[in-house]
Amino acid sequence: MGGRRGSSDDCFRRHPRRTLLRAVGTATALPLVGGIGSAARTRAVGEDSDGDGIPDRSKRSESFHARLEAIFGSQFEGLEVGRRDLLIDVRYVGGTTISPTTRRTVVDLFRTNGIHAQWLTYPHRYDRETIEEQYGLSVKDLLWGVNSFYRGEVEPVLEDVALQLIVVPGAIEPPYEGRIYSPWMDAIGSGVDGNGYVNGFSGGNRAVVAEREDRAREVRLVFHELTHLALCHDDDPENTGVMGTGERADLLDHEWDQLRDGLSNVRDTTGYDIALRPCLWSENLSAVLEE
Repeated sequence: MGGRRGSSDDCFRRHPRRTLLRAVGTATALPLVGGIGSAARTRAVGEDSDGDGIPDRSKRSESFHARLEAIFGSQFEGLEVGRRDLLIDVRYVGGTTISPTTRRTVVDLFRTNGIHAQWLTYPHRYDRETIEEQYGLSVKDLLWGVNSFYRGEVEPVLEDVALQLIVVPGAIEPPYEGRIYSPWMDAIGSGVDGNGYVNGFSGGNRAVVAEREDRAREVRLVFHELTHLALCHDDDPENTGVMGTGERADLLDHEWDQLRDGLSNVRDTTGYDIALRPCLWSENLSAVLEE
């Protein structure tokens, strides 16, 4: 998951290299869990020739396209059988924004690397006070649980075909409890950086990021959390992309391969999809054990 505690110079520096679960359990039980998740997705999706989690029948369906057009209007370019599609359903809370440059950069990165991404700005902007009162603004309140923002606000049809990105206000002050930050989430790696900003967090087919004034950091953060759909952190210091040291907004060739092959994670099969993704499960559990 993204948004580790870090300095103001590098909001993507991670905890020291983790070895505990790589030595115990990761190579045995956790891949089995991932295998079960893959099988469940295959049964639920049906025919999915491009492996992006969006059924071929949906891509061919005029009524399905009409439903997405009704939500996003002309932003939605349609879906094509045989093309790896990625719909990014972006929801803004309060006065937040993502710059047009970041949106273009993210979409161009995906499309240049064989993934037809569509940045779909949800037409309704959510009032911060209302969201805080109804759901709360911790990561847990936003992303999962029966009473979360995700469960209450995201249309079921979108839960199964799109990656939801929730953009929340970035600056926070103590006490953190009940707001965007929460101590429990900090224990598994979602802390604040040296400037007092929440970074971001990803779980299953959904993510939350805190807005940034610095556009270079903004694009790295957004791209980082989106690519968590299929990728985990890379401890290799030679990897300067967003899953490594975070110095540039890009991935290594093998990471692009893995991301293209992992687009089916966009489907919401359990409500707690992190449990079906071994790399995130082991990474976050090891972070808790290290605390």
